[in-house]
Amino acid sequence: MCSNATIPLRIAMVLFPSFTSLDAFGPLNVLNLLSLQHNMTLQMVSADMRPVSVDRTIIDGVVGGMGASSASPYFTEYVLPDATFENATRPDVIIIPGGAGTRNLNATQPAVDWVRSQMGESEEDWPTNVMTVCTGTALLARTHQIGGKNATSNKAAFNWVRTQDGAEDVNWIARARWVVDGKLWTSSGVSAGTDMMLGWVQHRYGRNESERVRILMEWNHLEQEDDPFADYYDLDNSLRVGQTGPYQ
Repeated sequence: MCSNATIPLRIAMVLFPSFTSLDAFGPLNVLNLLSLQHNMTLQMVSADMRPVSVDRTIIDGVVGGMGASSASPYFTEYVLPDATFENATRPDVIIIPGGAGTRNLNATQPAVDWVRSQMGESEEDWPTNVMTVCTGTALLARTHQIGGKNATSNKAAFNWVRTQDGAEDVNWIARARWVVDGKLWTSSGVSAGTDMMLGWVQHRYGRNESERVRILMEWNHLEQEDDPFADYYDLDNSLRVGQTGPYQ
């Protein structure tokens, strides 16, 4: 059944050079299919209107970051933003992908500042949901808005994420495909963002709708507790940054 509410659900995807493609496009595939039945809008938001490079940092034709030393530095893929951090409409849902670009603290600071500006002083002021995929949680931690919240991230980069500014106050959950804490939704690495988004669809629109989208995608959905990569990277829930004892 179509949802034809007068006011659409406003979704914003945050872009920065060298974000990981599936972090963004997996959840967006879910939302594209969902939008055929439910009224929503999408903004691809970046610092400016220049094309944003995917999985490599390429700005004005100059390769930087990890891509510069790769075997194929000019293997190019770009996304065109349609709004900037200065003129974007206030969203109901913010999605922050991860990727190698999250390690460039200076380049991602405008994204951190914008997300912080949308979250206000307390969770009551947040958009309806703030969602991160992979190391996008590191950018969100830097807003200093998720202290005391449960969150997860890419397991290969888990220890790095936990060292970021603001991360010391987060309750990091090592063994989880994705974690929900109030308005905050965070996922493990890359493909986990799609599972999280299907979980969000079920939460907001019901199981039938999430199953409809999943079947259209032919996606083998994993649940929150399905996280073999915590074992692969020898992670557990025994330590929290800055303290001893359980951090779940």
